[in-house]
Amino acid sequence: MNRNAIILAAGKGTRMQSLDPNTCKVAYPILGKPIIKYVLEALKPLNFNKMAVVVGFGGETTKELVGNDAEIVWQKEILGTGHAVRQCEDLFKDLDGETLIIYGDTPLISSETIGQIFHIHEKEHNALTVVSCVLPNAKGYGRLIREEKSNRLLAIREESDCDEYELDITEANTGICIINNKILFKYLPKLTNNNKRQLFYLSQLVEIFNEEGLTVGSYVVEDMVEVFGINDRIQLSYAAKVMRKKINHKLMLEGVSMEDPDTTYISPDVKIGKDTLIFPNTTILGKCELGESNVIGPNVVLEDVVMGNNNRVYCSNVVGKVIGNNEHIGPYQYLKK
Repeated sequence: MNRNAIILAAGKGTRMQSLDPNTCKVAYPILGKPIIKYVLEALKPLNFNKMAVVVGFGGETTKELVGNDAEIVWQKEILGTGHAVRQCEDLFKDLDGETLIIYGDTPLISSETIGQIFHIHEKEHNALTVVSCVLPNAKGYGRLIREEKSNRLLAIREESDCDEYELDITEANTGICIINNKILFKYLPKLTNNNKRQLFYLSQLVEIFNEEGLTVGSYVVEDMVEVFGINDRIQLSYAAKVMRKKINHKLMLEGVSMEDPDTTYISPDVKIGKDTLIFPNTTILGKCELGESNVIGPNVVLEDVVMGNNNRVYCSNVVGKVIGNNEHIGPYQYLKK
């Protein structure tokens, strides 16, 4: 079955409070890597037939980050998620298969979870599968409205449109969904903006599909961290903490020692050989490739460094250098390409 993907990345990110008018939200880095790159890389293993990123504010920056990984579609006016997806009509309307719609600010989503969502969607022959999570406090999220006896999904209500009862619902809409592609573009024109914010919400398709007798299903994500969206710098730092822990644990299980993982910051693209020891306050960014039995730190920054084996680097900053074997660097050296 053909699989397509639309990544929504047109938001300005006002709550990031940036002085730079061209900085889009999905361009902010986590461990040296832009948010949007994490989403794109999570999608790559699923071999999508067509992928598009919807850009708006700061779109040229996003376009540069996306490169050849996906096509770019512009949303000139920010009129809601339904309006954003409709901008892809010319590229997608005639495609067969199922289309994933996902936000570009969800860097913690995994390929495995996306694959599982597709599995459920295809197994249940749904026209639409909504991805939700259960939160202790769902403030800020749309709520899933279900039929009490059958638990059937009836609607998704955006928080600004919820009544007092609906605000108490803890099952939240993540904004991620999978929809039969041709059905999606057939029914997008039926979306209305009769809501408090006067936006065209993609979530309205749940009610429309129910009215049309189309099958609507749901997938509840077990680990709500995976669907965590970033809207401000506090959330950005939280995502970095989660990502740092994941990367460091993986490296340690592969044979790398870290005296203090909580003060060790390593980009996801870094490769480190076995029996390398990393001391506290070490940052390793970019496309670093470090060999075996190196001793790095404390107080070291490495960026885009290729290093052999049995080196010792401490209290130094090294950028874009190739280091051989059995070298000693430090203290207080700044080496760059």
